[in-house]
Amino acid sequence: MGFKVNFFARPIDSNYRLAWESFLIEFSLFVICTVMAIYGWNNGSLLMAVPAAVVAASCFGLVIYSLFIFFANSQASK
Repeated sequence: MGFKVNFFARPIDSNYRLAWESFLIEFSLFVICTVMAIYGWNNGSLLMAVPAAVVAASCFGLVIYSLFIFFANSQASK
């Protein structure tokens, strides 16, 4: 008797995220890319340092934006 194996995962709704989940993802990427950029800069590897610094700066901007939106929404609800 044959057994059918499904090799593909079912699609999920990837657009649904809570605000704190997005914040944690962005902050984690910021920390990881910052460490990679510092390590690449200290070793003289600009090929690793520059792209990691660009991604870290983008994630830092998103973290600041998330915090700004959070505080703006909490002030508006009062």
